Amino acid sequence: MKLNNNPDWHSAAQQLVNSLASLDSPEDRIRLLDKLCDGLGGSLYPAFLQILYNVERYADEKTCQLVTDTLLLALNTGRLPAGPMAAWGSSQRVEGSAFGQSRSLGPIEYLCAWYAQPSDLPSLDESAFSTMTTSMIRLVSSNDRARQMYCQKLMEDAEDPLSGSLSGQTRTALAEFAHQWQTESPAEKIVMDFISALNSGSRLNEIQSNPFL
Repeated sequence: MKLNNNPDWHSAAQQLVNSLASLDSPEDRIRLLDKLCDGLGGSLYPAFLQILYNVERYADEKTCQLVTDTLLLALNTGRLPAGPMAAWGSSQRVEGSAFGQSRSLGPIEYLCAWYAQPSDLPSLDESAFSTMTTSMIRLVSSNDRARQMYCQKLMEDAEDPLSGSLSGQTRTALAEFAHQWQTESPAEKIVMDFISALNSGSRLNEIQSNPFL
């Protein structure tokens, strides 16, 4: 599947929610999300994030709840729609990745890794990262159980140095992200605290590598 030069994200979001609403079984809704992500392919996973962004931005509360309920079940069953991101510090290379082995990350941690670490993707600037991640937080937070479960997932990701997905610096910032989200801080503050923690880690690494700066 390839995208047009000017994708109509609003229509894509409308098609997604219409399709979800037409299905009675929560399991079928998860399969629909899986099919969408599989159809896009790993390199186009950001398109899935654009669709979710448009759902959060334009859909009413009931529609957002439908999407979030589906994500909650996906979290419960370990099937959160995920995209591949080059593993941090990997020495092995895989086809299609200039940065070595890849790992699959859910929407929020994918955005965090995309912003914080080198990857095959074009760099994500702070404005785009803040806009997209704030939207994902608000969408998931429309279901408090989903928010709690996603916070727990992010904390587990932050505490796991063996997966290779995230650098130590990113994991430290992600732990701060999860903590702020657990305490129900505003979405904008969660994102800014993540960026601050990331920048603090960058400065610390710089000082450690050159203590005479």
